[in-house]
Amino acid sequence: MKTVTYHSAKSQQTSGADDRLQKPQDSPFNQALAVALRFLAHRSRTEAEIRRRLESAHIHDVVDQVIAWLQRQRYLDDAAFAVEWRRQRELRRPRSESLIRQELTRLGVSKEVAETALEGFDAAANAYQAAQKPAARLKGADHARFKQRLWGYLQRRGFRADIIGQTVQRLWDELSDPLDGHVDADPNEE
Repeated sequence: MKTVTYHSAKSQQTSGADDRLQKPQDSPFNQALAVALRFLAHRSRTEAEIRRRLESAHIHDVVDQVIAWLQRQRYLDDAAFAVEWRRQRELRRPRSESLIRQELTRLGVSKEVAETALEGFDAAANAYQAAQKPAARLKGADHARFKQRLWGYLQRRGFRADIIGQTVQRLWDELSDPLDGHVDADPNEE
């Protein structure tokens, strides 16, 4: 997905059969395109988000033309958006597969595209990633409190009970015996 750099409508170089001639600066297309580019400047968007943003002030045909232009320029790609959304979630705010799927669907990504983006999702790794900071804050707590707090935290992020149980136990073991449960230790190392 391209990073969007906003240029004035006069300097837009267009491609495609319907874009060969420069459109007047104040044409409905250029007005809608300017709105869409400003909206995309903040973060990548889905086709549905752009459509919702434009349809309140622009006619349907113009919205379709703008979306087609953005797709040709690779500013708009739901599949790339879904993959990047998942990657960002895994890095910064880990969630369960089902919650990420819900987020993508809410943003307008089709179920098929969301499923493709979530292929190979590692729930255990994401739960562990999500729980590391809260577990460190709970260091020194008794096992019951540690388990209760961490369980609730992971449950609110959509993880299944079996994954939560494994994660809570793993982090308890690591924090109880830091020499034996070092996170970066190689399990095959003696």
